[in-house]
Amino acid sequence: MRKGFIITGIILILALAAIIILYPFLWWLALILLPILFLGLIDYFQKSNNIRRTYPLLGRITNLLEKQRHVVQETVLLNRTEGKPFNWIQKEIVYKRAEDAVKNQPFGTQIPYDEVGREWFTHSTYPAKEIKDDFRVTIGSSKCSKPYSASILNLAGMSYGSISKNATLAFNGGAKIAGFAQNTGEGGFTPYHQEYGADVIFQFGTGYFGCRTEEGDFDPKKFAEIASNEVVKMIEIKVSQGAKPGFGAILPAKKNTEEIAKYRDVEKGTEILSPPHHAAFSNDSEMIAFIQELRKLSGGKPIGIKMCIGQKDEFERMVRTFAEKQNYPDFISIDGAEGGSGAAHMESLHWAGLPIIEAIHFAQSILEKYKLRDEIKLMAAGKIISAFDIYRMLALGADACYSARGMMFALGCVQSLKCNLDTCPTGITTMEPSRVASLVVEDKKTKVANYHKNTIEAFKELLKSMGIENRRSIDKKYIIRRINENDTKTYDEIFIDNQ
Repeated sequence: MRKGFIITGIILILALAAIIILYPFLWWLALILLPILFLGLIDYFQKSNNIRRTYPLLGRITNLLEKQRHVVQETVLLNRTEGKPFNWIQKEIVYKRAEDAVKNQPFGTQIPYDEVGREWFTHSTYPAKEIKDDFRVTIGSSKCSKPYSASILNLAGMSYGSISKNATLAFNGGAKIAGFAQNTGEGGFTPYHQEYGADVIFQFGTGYFGCRTEEGDFDPKKFAEIASNEVVKMIEIKVSQGAKPGFGAILPAKKNTEEIAKYRDVEKGTEILSPPHHAAFSNDSEMIAFIQELRKLSGGKPIGIKMCIGQKDEFERMVRTFAEKQNYPDFISIDGAEGGSGAAHMESLHWAGLPIIEAIHFAQSILEKYKLRDEIKLMAAGKIISAFDIYRMLALGADACYSARGMMFALGCVQSLKCNLDTCPTGITTMEPSRVASLVVEDKKTKVANYHKNTIEAFKELLKSMGIENRRSIDKKYIIRRINENDTKTYDEIFIDNQ
């Protein structure tokens, strides 16, 4: 093949030269053929790619298909139930609700009921006539002087830098219209989080971006300045993240622009490390003291921690310490192992952490065991898309939910899986100006609000169909899972409260 390519190349060059000499008006053929031949020679002599070296030119097609494999699968090859991490049925739910379009579908479900793991809810013969619930939850323990009334569905943490300026603005505008909270993510507190006046949950992680010293430690003065802002309703300490629990992160120097550096309190153009551990605390007792400090600095606003549960005995020990010291966070946000990220360590992405369903049930049980359930609220995050997803979380013990990728679909995300390459085609996870400009804030903020509004409305209709008039009647017994070819079990039977 390789010798044949050289011989073919020589023949083409000689033939092209002869054609141009005999027929000068065909000079344009050289503009087409010479670049192709040049690319073939590059493939032939390069040493990094085996396929291109063995099959010059043709190997480039293989490389292109490999790079665009997911896009081709999503748009051409997969049916409505096969897409990962979200299938077309899930995406279509968001797209239709964001568009405020037709909210029904024809011809029956395409999700087989005989599939192991298939879940469904049981409806009532006598549906409820009305719902007596505002679907908001008050977050703030007895230690908190400024509790916050949160929607049961909120925007999960996505920092400016991981998502674009226009995406951040559209989320803020949508949150203001629909009345839910926007979590800043750990990238600092920016003017884009304040543009439309939506309620904000200020999150910081191990890098303390937005409230850090030059050495990278926590800065109380900077934190107090952010926490005192009127739009900031709660504070969330990110201990770990579902997609990469226990792992640190690096902000590449090329992505650390002047603006990003400004809001993260770092030096522009430098590589910035978010370590896997906090400098402000290293054990449960120190965490409690830190939470108490934040509570004072914020003027009594709710303080919470975000984490993906790993070793269960550590989580129980932490809650036991809360109970013994009678001091604790106002809420715990549980991130499931199936959570997303713009870029994650491959081992952590695929094999670390407790999935959200098991994690929420476990956290609920432990809080009940140590009699802290009335003090500490639980927020659930991890592939929350539909009203049924919200019901499952609340049935297992969550008080409210976060959605990140669901909200991204409302912005127009197509799941191209290019979040970490700065080449997002929809302008959501890129900082490239021409791509960001494709996301029109005025249009997308309305779509985000529509998605939230219609999902809450769908949740109301779901509860009505089950004969439930308010959240207090939500129960695990109304969800069924197929556990093998012949048997099913209710969540009550699967997730037993034995603490």
